[in-house]
Amino acid sequence: MQAKHQSLIVIGSGPVGIRAARMLAGQNPSHRVTVFGEEPHAPYNRVQLSLYLSGEVGRDSINIGERSETSTNTQEQWVNSRIVEIDRRQKRVVDENHKSWPYDILVIATGSTAVVPDIPGIDLENVLRFRTLADTESLLERKEQSHGVFVIGSGPLGIEAALGMKTRENRVFLQARNYLLDPSLDKRAQEILADSLETAGVHVLQGDPITHIKGQDGKVIGVQLESGKLIECDTVVYCTGVTPNTGLAKDAGLETARGILVNDVMQTSDPAIYAVGECAEHGGQTYGVVAPGFEQVSPMSTHVSGFAMPYKGSPGNIQLKFGSQPSALIGDVNNPHARSYVYANRLKGIYRKLFVINQRLIGYIHIGRWDELPSLQEFLTTEQKIKTRSLLQFDKSGNLWRDSAQKHVKDQPDDYIVCLCESVTRGTLTSAMEGGNRTMESLCGATKAGVTCGSCKPLLAQLLDAPAPNLVMRHYKPIYWFSVVAIVLMAMTVLFKPIGIGESAQVTWQLEKLWFDNFWKQVSGYTLLALSLLAAGLSIRKRWKKLNVGHLDDWRYVHSIIGVIALAVLMIHTGLRMGNNLNFVLMAVFLAATLTGSLVGVFMARNHHWTDLKLRQHRTWWSRVHYTLLWMLPALLGYHIFAVYYF
Repeated sequence: MQAKHQSLIVIGSGPVGIRAARMLAGQNPSHRVTVFGEEPHAPYNRVQLSLYLSGEVGRDSINIGERSETSTNTQEQWVNSRIVEIDRRQKRVVDENHKSWPYDILVIATGSTAVVPDIPGIDLENVLRFRTLADTESLLERKEQSHGVFVIGSGPLGIEAALGMKTRENRVFLQARNYLLDPSLDKRAQEILADSLETAGVHVLQGDPITHIKGQDGKVIGVQLESGKLIECDTVVYCTGVTPNTGLAKDAGLETARGILVNDVMQTSDPAIYAVGECAEHGGQTYGVVAPGFEQVSPMSTHVSGFAMPYKGSPGNIQLKFGSQPSALIGDVNNPHARSYVYANRLKGIYRKLFVINQRLIGYIHIGRWDELPSLQEFLTTEQKIKTRSLLQFDKSGNLWRDSAQKHVKDQPDDYIVCLCESVTRGTLTSAMEGGNRTMESLCGATKAGVTCGSCKPLLAQLLDAPAPNLVMRHYKPIYWFSVVAIVLMAMTVLFKPIGIGESAQVTWQLEKLWFDNFWKQVSGYTLLALSLLAAGLSIRKRWKKLNVGHLDDWRYVHSIIGVIALAVLMIHTGLRMGNNLNFVLMAVFLAATLTGSLVGVFMARNHHWTDLKLRQHRTWWSRVHYTLLWMLPALLGYHIFAVYYF
């Protein structure tokens, strides 16, 4: 058992360092814990910097404590000063102001540093990294000024940076030299994830390495690719991995490899010094994410108290959330002995993969929403067996338990864990809500749920009956009004009386030619056919990967313009007549395609104003009907032309 009245020092004021300090202070009221952090900010949650960059949370939401040189709490003291030396012999640390601080137990939680890629031009102005709060503030400033953003690195942080930097006005490019998110994703998963990113406004460039960053007057003006293509941009963000901060440990003579070497209780080669988080190396493994660091704090603090709770390593879980497409790799997704089950639907933007040994779930991958995730996590944690019938059903439908209704989070028992990072149960959340915490911000603040990685926030939203915000696309205002105009023109076509010869003195003979002269009927007819084929280009653009010219929202804009022009030409060509037999079918299909397309345009243009939780499903359904009708038009128009000329 360790002696009382110990002086404990934690180097590092990131999430893992703060958790270590609080857990150590909570174990013994006589401990005095001092935390050193070199950043000029109050401790903050680095995990949520991506949400801060994207505007989903405010600056105050990422704070995890107050920094002060003197503290009213005699248990804890947080000091804004960089530690420059560890004197193991005298058991003291020295800060940058040459002040010595004695310790009985020292915990190193110095994290890691962003790797700077070896690319010519990386030192140009407006080439930024995404790692710290200061980095994020710089990116937020560039976000409002930049017209073109190029992100180097397609791991979780790179994807989050690209999504966070996207605005309605700018263009964002993401370089995926080898893979998206993680190499564990197969080709289908990569394609579905790329589709989702494109829909969110991020243009993915695959397999085309950077040769150099081009500059002018010391500033970025573009990125040159190996293919010879120049991507014009005024901001470059690199997220190319991290390296553990081991400098202090090496200088102090501690054993290091890639990270600071630790045993199963997170002790270094010096029994009085522990290392946790991204700077630590356990069993030959370092981790570049926060969650394993949280797991390492428990065995470390337990051992400081005189007990043993060995650390056995952590899964390399990856969680990513953007818009309505959360994605994750959870558990052991690289076990060669596991049997895998895959369900993929590219049209729906869904990819799901299970890893099973002896009918027990050991890991899973998913792209897109999955209502069964809470139950899936429960089976992973409790190691319950999955029925063979459920696995067969998964192969067909992508769901394991569709036949047995899945519980809403409100129907889960009180001890059901909603937030895995902070072990917050449904009962705790319900009590906090009954106490008046009825907003996402207040509920997270009161319970600490959702403040670490944020992946449980969809469940918190279910508890609160809170709708999720939707994406904003480019040209949403003109697309909205073109859609409205199309609906008005369609209504005129259906409701107005057909135009006849000489029925109005205001309709001159020259104007009547448009309706009744054979030559002009052919001109309007072939124009209508050409416009219908052009309108189909959007569908081809979304599904043919090689046709990646321009932003998808720009194509939608052109598509809406073509739709209105085509409808006006249709009114001219038909004289507002609905026709008979197959001509009537052609007219009905054209008008139905116009109506469904216009509804899709209205839905998408107002996406950021309407927060109906089922909006996406409505839009998806109308889109499918629209494209089905649209692809019928060339065939019907072709038959119509054939019938006119040959019969």
